[in-house]
Amino acid sequence: MSPTPDTASRLDVISTICQRLLDEAAGLEDAAVDLLPFPRQVIRADLALAVSRLEAFAGIIPRLAGRRPLGRVALALPGNAILSNPLATIAASHLTGNKTLVRLPRRRRAWAEVLSGLVGDVAEFIDHDGAGFLSYAMHQPEIDALMAFGDDAWAAGYETLARVTGTKLIFEGPGKDPFLVLCPALVDEAARAAVEAGTFNAGQACTSPERFYVVSAAYDDFVERVTDLVRELNAGDPKDAETQIGPLAPVVAQRIEEQMQDAVGKGAVVLNTGLRKPMNVNGEERVLVPPIVVAGADHRMTVMREETFGPVIAIQRVGSIPEALELAESSPYGLSATAFGRVAGVAERLERSHGQVFIEETWLSRRRKRPLAPYGGRRRSGWVWEWQDEQFVRRDGPRHNFLEFSRS
Repeated sequence: MSPTPDTASRLDVISTICQRLLDEAAGLEDAAVDLLPFPRQVIRADLALAVSRLEAFAGIIPRLAGRRPLGRVALALPGNAILSNPLATIAASHLTGNKTLVRLPRRRRAWAEVLSGLVGDVAEFIDHDGAGFLSYAMHQPEIDALMAFGDDAWAAGYETLARVTGTKLIFEGPGKDPFLVLCPALVDEAARAAVEAGTFNAGQACTSPERFYVVSAAYDDFVERVTDLVRELNAGDPKDAETQIGPLAPVVAQRIEEQMQDAVGKGAVVLNTGLRKPMNVNGEERVLVPPIVVAGADHRMTVMREETFGPVIAIQRVGSIPEALELAESSPYGLSATAFGRVAGVAERLERSHGQVFIEETWLSRRRKRPLAPYGGRRRSGWVWEWQDEQFVRRDGPRHNFLEFSRS
């Protein structure tokens, strides 16, 4: 189906931004290294993802037939966003015909200027304190929808305001994603995927797996293989081209320390692959936490129940596949789930508790193949609040931004 003239024009703008990314890739990579606390390898991968996401927008044109823009969309983007998240989210709002207002955390002010230069008139960037931005946006009559990334603990408090103002609120929250190893023959493949996805950007991705359930027949081999792979990772200064694991915010490093103390106190074996070290990266105080493997974990431990958001692989032995499934479901969060082993009924069951389910691949694998795949979790991992047919509803599960930012 051919796009309407307006949609075609907006797609041309997105294509221009994409070409700008390609033309300025080296300079953008250097700027990100100078302004953000993330390793060059992570930035380079994110830049490539941003290009593939923008290129994929041409393929969604048929799905926009008969749909209209909401009007004005506000975006409260997270501090761990580099290029792919902001550009794809802004592009989705623009392609559907909305005016777009964007806020990044104030510690990312300089990076917001880079992004603003990239997108030009497509979005307006605003400097506003984080604590008050959601309330500010929802009180603006001209803002029809607000998309926010963050912690469910504070996001839940905005329900009454969403009801009163009528602003559609799309919330993307944390995950505590399970990773199930159900087949001993897949240990090596599963271990490689676990380490790659679990330590990508030092675990600072909502969809990184954080709790690993391994059947007894595969457990010892999996722990050994993961440990060997983790030892090979380079943790250090993000400006070093060889660095794979960069430093974390102090509050995250402290949370990891507390989770490790709790785990050891309850019988787990914790392997630290290096020493913690305070660092200053581009004016930000950070703490280098080399990758950690936790063997003998169980649900008495906070590392298996509460978000970690760091390079920690916590592994629990399970006696059966039903036990693995029960534990995977035992969380207030339901962003994504991964299973290695094509066991009948596993994917269907996990789909009831998690927004995305990956079988013998991870979210990293999927996004390389489907850069505009639906995103979003269940339960406290994310939701949409809006008025429909004079009723205030809450929806969760996978969703596409280009559909959330438009109406039929």
